[in-house]
This record gives sequence, C-alpha cells and structure tokens, in this order.
Amino acid sequence: MNIGDTMRNIRKQKGMTLQQLADILGCSQQNISQYESGKRTPKLKTVQKIADALNVNVNDLLESPLDDSPIYQVLKNVDYSDSPVSRNFINAQLTIQVHDWEQIDIELIKTFKKLNEDGKAVAFERVEELTEIPRYTKKESNTPDKEE
Repeated sequence: MNIGDTMRNIRKQKGMTLQQLADILGCSQQNISQYESGKRTPKLKTVQKIADALNVNVNDLLESPLDDSPIYQVLKNVDYSDSPVSRNFINAQLTIQVHDWEQIDIELIKTFKKLNEDGKAVAFERVEELTEIPRYTKKESNTPDKEE
C-alpha cells in the first residue's frame, strides 16, 4: 500500500470526504484525489499537514518507515488523541528525522530492509557506483524545491 492508499483509508475511516480534507488543507479536491490515486506524491511538509488534518501521526501515513527509529519507538504508544500538542510534537519529531524525504526514498528504505546483510552490502556498492556516473546524479541548484 502506498501513501495515497493509506491516506484514503484513514480519511474514509474518519468519515471525511475529499472536499472536507481539501478544505482543511486549503487545497483543491482534485489535489487530494491525485495524492490518493498516486498521480502525485506529497512532499513531507504536505504529509505532515495531512497527518494533522486526519489527526494521525506522520508515520501512520508513511507506512512505518521509521519503525526502527528510537524516537518513534518511544512515541508510538503515546495516546495523543486528547492532546493535539502531543500529536504535533510527535509529528514534528518524526518530520525532523525525514525532513527532505519523498515517497520514493521511503520505498527504497523499505525495499532495502528486505535484503539480508550480503544483499545490503551489494546494494550499497551499486548505489555508490551510480553516484559516480554524472547522468545519474543530481545537478547542484540554488533554487529550492517547489511544494506540491
């Protein structure tokens, strides 16, 4: 299940329509629909806003890529349903850990975790090799990424 599927499931469990979620987030219903269908992937800042709107923590939307994170281990069992301050604190802490991640980064980590130690070593070597090939590396840019 991807972030869009998870988002849709949680939204429906909460009895919220696309329009209601869009209104809370200050965006169009079409935008939410594109996230849920996988046509667009929200940046982490947007994921945090969605998590806040759905009253869940960021990790619930990200399919638990942070389950091994020490801070998530401590915070995941906190009952924050009665305390938006606690929920906001948890979301802020999780967001700090994955500030610039996109869904593809999360998928890569989840796939990487399926490998045994030998597989991880080989995968790491291959990624290092790819970073030395100019056509596969990012070009340095002074313009910040646009928020989706």
